[in-house]
Amino acid sequence: MATTGAGVRPDVTLKLSQLQNLCKRDPEGHRTDYDAQVRRLQSECHILSLSPSARPPPQLSELIQFAAAVSSSSYDADTINMVSNLLVCLLLGKSYDAATEEQHNQNHGVGSVNAGETTTSKSKKRGKYVDHFKFSDVIMALPTSALNLHRDVRKSCVSALILIRNKGKLPPLKLLELFFRIMAVIPDKGLRQQLYKHIVNDVRNINKKGKRDEAVNKNVQTFLHKVVGSTVENKKNNRNKADIDEATEFAAKRAVDMTAELYRRRVWTDERTVAILASGVESIVPTVAAACMRFFLGIEEKMADDEDREANDLWNGVQRIDYHEHSRKTKKRAKQVTKQVRNKIKQQKKREMELDTTDQGVEASRKLYPAIELLRDPQGLAESVLKRIQRTGANSFRFEYKLLAINFVTRLVGNHELMLLSLYPFLRRYMGGHQRDVTQILAYTVQACHETVPPEDIHGVLQTIAHNFITERCSGEQIAVGINACRAICARTPSSLVAEDSNTLNEDESSGRGASSISVDVEAFARDLAGYSKHRDRSVAVAGRSWTNFIREVHPSLLQGKDRGTTGSALHRAGEKPLRYGEQRVQSGVAGADLLVEYEAKKAAYLRKKDESLKNGKECVDSESDSDDGIMIEKMNDDVDENEENEEWVEMENSEDENDDEVEEKRESGEEDDTVAPNLVPVKIVNGKAVPIEENSGSEHVHKTVDLSSMTPEERAKLSQEVSATRVFTAVEFAKMRKLVERQERLKRDPRAAARLKRRRAQGKDFEELSDDDESDVDSDNEERVYIKGAVSTNEIMADTKKKRASKIERLEKVLAGREQFEHKNRDGGSTNTEKKRKKNFLMTKFSAANRMKQGSKDTARRGILQKTKKNKQTKHENKKRRRRM
Repeated sequence: MATTGAGVRPDVTLKLSQLQNLCKRDPEGHRTDYDAQVRRLQSECHILSLSPSARPPPQLSELIQFAAAVSSSSYDADTINMVSNLLVCLLLGKSYDAATEEQHNQNHGVGSVNAGETTTSKSKKRGKYVDHFKFSDVIMALPTSALNLHRDVRKSCVSALILIRNKGKLPPLKLLELFFRIMAVIPDKGLRQQLYKHIVNDVRNINKKGKRDEAVNKNVQTFLHKVVGSTVENKKNNRNKADIDEATEFAAKRAVDMTAELYRRRVWTDERTVAILASGVESIVPTVAAACMRFFLGIEEKMADDEDREANDLWNGVQRIDYHEHSRKTKKRAKQVTKQVRNKIKQQKKREMELDTTDQGVEASRKLYPAIELLRDPQGLAESVLKRIQRTGANSFRFEYKLLAINFVTRLVGNHELMLLSLYPFLRRYMGGHQRDVTQILAYTVQACHETVPPEDIHGVLQTIAHNFITERCSGEQIAVGINACRAICARTPSSLVAEDSNTLNEDESSGRGASSISVDVEAFARDLAGYSKHRDRSVAVAGRSWTNFIREVHPSLLQGKDRGTTGSALHRAGEKPLRYGEQRVQSGVAGADLLVEYEAKKAAYLRKKDESLKNGKECVDSESDSDDGIMIEKMNDDVDENEENEEWVEMENSEDENDDEVEEKRESGEEDDTVAPNLVPVKIVNGKAVPIEENSGSEHVHKTVDLSSMTPEERAKLSQEVSATRVFTAVEFAKMRKLVERQERLKRDPRAAARLKRRRAQGKDFEELSDDDESDVDSDNEERVYIKGAVSTNEIMADTKKKRASKIERLEKVLAGREQFEHKNRDGGSTNTEKKRKKNFLMTKFSAANRMKQGSKDTARRGILQKTKKNKQTKHENKKRRRRM
């Protein structure tokens, strides 16, 4: 570096890094040097555009980075546009000088430019720059000159454009279109990964908290939709797979991957994003369609795994504390240790509070809505995909793709409850015992079943499964899978278990449907499958018992009396059966409102009697009245002392007057509390109008006990509707009604629970607060597994061939739990027969019926002993030597 004197600018001609530093410090002072380097860059780019296969100069990459860094940080927008357009022309194989000169000649004519004239003055004379970012279509193609460009130069240009974009000097959509063309055409794996990461991170930065730009999002999503839609066949363009080039396929695949990645990272979770992927499902390119289907089928599991991984990483990072045990102790390090300990305690408290006080309803509402539920036209999409896979002679799709498409269509039908009647005959074609992946086909068939499917189609599926799987020629595993599949299908369509009436059959025959529909004897079918509960194969027996238990709960009348069991018999007496096809059970009022009224009336009567008994006990200590449950019976005596009655009424009137005086004083002083609720007037519905209830009738109604057992269903429905219309329920009352309804269901299906409730009522414990212990427990395996609506796994219908081997700790826990079960009773009533048998003396059970069945009767045992002794005597006698007498 040479200087000519004090105050003179240094002559920098050695390194671009030094000039870059000086231009950032003094942009206007070094503008001439910067323009000289830019003109040098233009000449180099012009040479490369003429001969792109030539080896570039060694300093071209450094010069590109210099121009991008200095222009984006030190100069105006025109300079930035000129440098970015220059780099874009180099990437696309165009000549920037030729384009600008042509526009200059059209506007002002040809003229020379002085050497001292800067690039900015040229741009002002020539007018607006040519925007080389605009593309007329989404066809991914580049000229040969762009393909022959050296990889280092291309990478430098891409890095320079990313640098300008990261500083916010270029709009994102311009680079997005350019990078998609480069990514689709250029076979450079490293460059493709760099472009993909930049686009994803750029969209993430645009949608950070507090700086979300919906206009940019909409433009980017529109471009991605066009890229994906270029591979979709529609009525306007009869496009085949042969008409789509490799670059377009790759661009569509990358657009799908990019959209799915942004949805997974919770950047784009709106309907437009789902619409992009839904259009990709109809793509004629199998890889694009398969990627979109996998997104809809498994995105929830991936997002749940990401959340768990992030939570575990955060927790593990907080747990690690560097105490600097083997380093020098300083104040700074001591502060760091204190801060880490404080963060650990904070995260630990936060985690414990989340585990203890998490509201499941609020937590469920915060979860992301499934992507498959955001589809705009699920019926049309399902019909389109099914129509494509049904054309077996015209397509060349592999079986894996067909299996994935069947999974997607059945999930759509199950989640949205679509009517796609042509799906079920198509599925029956793949239900052979020799079919590949037939267990998955059965699981997908279960997914496609819902309550609105006609029973005739379900009967056809059940008949096919029964003929191909539930026969004696099949193996035990096949029979078990078939029974489990039938149980899962009937659980989703309970109306298929209802026998059709003669009127319905006549209507179907008259309409012409009866000839094509399949009728199944439901009762015989249910009893035949229940007979497999005693099969010699364990997996088949387990599946048969599962079917029997299911029928006991849903429609116990189909089983024989010996197979119904305790629960099934109770439900059979209660008339439990599924609804017919198209039938719905309409609620008249809030569910459990009548039960709540009965519960509160009986509880009020019980407490009133208890208070009166305590009052009578205080007045008469040596009372002769006694009862087993400690409740005094109310005395119905009309000859009450009038003086005592008057005294009681006088006290109540005085107390009311005092309260009125206090209220008036508060009103005068202005100290009345505004938070006090006003008095509500009880009303009743008479001829469609609300009429206030009189005080006398209200008092009589309060003291009247409601007994639902003596009421007809119509009266109960009327009571429930009246209470729901004239009463505002609180959250506590809603919870109590839910528990009362659950208890009523348990009483209907469990006679032992009814007997326990009867004993509790006799003991006066029926009116205690309902506990939360009656709620059904969730299996630990199901808690860890992510629940996805409508998804059916093959594990749910697989045969239970072997019992999982328990570890030593699990076996020990089971032993201890069994001991506690017998030692500490957790129920009411006496000991069971099993407990009595365990405590009985051995000599009393030695010759019991169970032992006689194992060992035989006493006579048989005695006869065996005699035969054994006789045989021993004969052998001993024969073994003795005979002696001859002399």
